[in-house]
Amino acid sequence: MSSGMSAAKTLTCDVAIVGSGPTGMTLAHLLGQAGVNVILIERNATTVTQPRAVSIDDEALRTMQAIGLDREIIADVMLDYGSNYFTPQGICFAKVEPVTREYGFPRSNAFTQPKLEATLRAHLSRYETVTQLFEHECESVTENESGVLLRLRHASGDVLVEAAYVVGADGARSTLRKVIGANLVGSTYHQKWVIVDLASTKERMRQTRVMCDPKRPFITLPGPGGIRRYEFMLHEGEDEERAASPEFVRELLAAAGPDADSPVVRRQVYTFHARKADRWNSKRIYLAGDAAH
Repeated sequence: MSSGMSAAKTLTCDVAIVGSGPTGMTLAHLLGQAGVNVILIERNATTVTQPRAVSIDDEALRTMQAIGLDREIIADVMLDYGSNYFTPQGICFAKVEPVTREYGFPRSNAFTQPKLEATLRAHLSRYETVTQLFEHECESVTENESGVLLRLRHASGDVLVEAAYVVGADGARSTLRKVIGANLVGSTYHQKWVIVDLASTKERMRQTRVMCDPKRPFITLPGPGGIRRYEFMLHEGEDEERAASPEFVRELLAAAGPDADSPVVRRQVYTFHARKADRWNSKRIYLAGDAAH
């Protein structure tokens, strides 16, 4: 070991989880319940504060139930919504509104990722075997027959983590995916969409409204606590920077319905992917969440 590495603080664990999104923290809860020694590593100072994912299904809620947090999570969830499909003239021609609860929870529900992540993190403290390392960025990963060595960068100095196994839950741009030599395979849709999250809405429709208009397809999704999301397809050649501008977004909202003046939380141009990793693990490193698909 070099003199530089010897100066670093060293921690050991059974499983190191890189990434504290919903997948990483849920796994930390499941392993914590089983008494497994876990180190959860996150490069950011906090969980996310901006909207991201907005839909949670019955299977995910059963997982929240398994870690004893279904009531806390559901307090911030709008349960049981579907989708209504409309022609350009505003005529509803199809409805998908699941109403059954074969496995205890509604099939389609709306949530806010910042609230879900905050709840998951707040309850990790109940496990003595789970250590949280926020503001620690993974700089290098070395795997051998007996384990995995992670070198983390922190403002107070480097930290070495010796883990029997590592889970890469570090998102779509996963470092761990590169470490194990995995590649994403599948399709990327050529259309780009601008996503607009609102802090409040005047739209009274409880379901998702899907506007099947060739001139500008869009959907508007309900959220808990009176929030709402709009997603508008961009046409080929439309400038991405302009598409995310306040002026352009206001034009889209005005054409879509009653939310032209509603407060905007986030504007983001997005491309949809349907891809997965061509391998999900090495001998001791495993991928999970967006890192894998």
